[in-house]
Amino acid sequence: MKGSFLIKAREKNVVPEKGVRAFIMERLLNSPFQKASVSNLDSKTVEIKLEGDERQIREFVQNLEKALIAEFGNPAISFTVFEENPALEVPELMRSSQALMVGQLQKGVNVQLEILTALKQMAGELKGMSQGLKGMPGEIGKVLSKQQ
Repeated sequence: MKGSFLIKAREKNVVPEKGVRAFIMERLLNSPFQKASVSNLDSKTVEIKLEGDERQIREFVQNLEKALIAEFGNPAISFTVFEENPALEVPELMRSSQALMVGQLQKGVNVQLEILTALKQMAGELKGMSQGLKGMPGEIGKVLSKQQ
């Protein structure tokens, strides 16, 4: 049996920012399935494609729903019904997981580059501050001498 179902978040960006795909992929990798994938369709929706034994698919969907609600809240996330589709292309699970891992790695690289840019900017600002601080004792001395 093969088919797909959707998981929909009530609010935008819950799916990409909370790591819903990675959460589901971890569950898939620990399942008996050889063929499966998880894709973000938009900022609110994830599509899961599965191929396997009908009973195992039904159990997986039920357990996943419970796990997602426990992790991300209810009714913040809802499930559509699993729809069987014999013509559906379902990729190998390992290939899907590797694609997700590379995507997550790219997100991490982008965050690190943003941090590096911010640190460089801060270093420039601190250098300017230290230059201004060097002359401060003399300025304080002038102010104090005028007050006496």
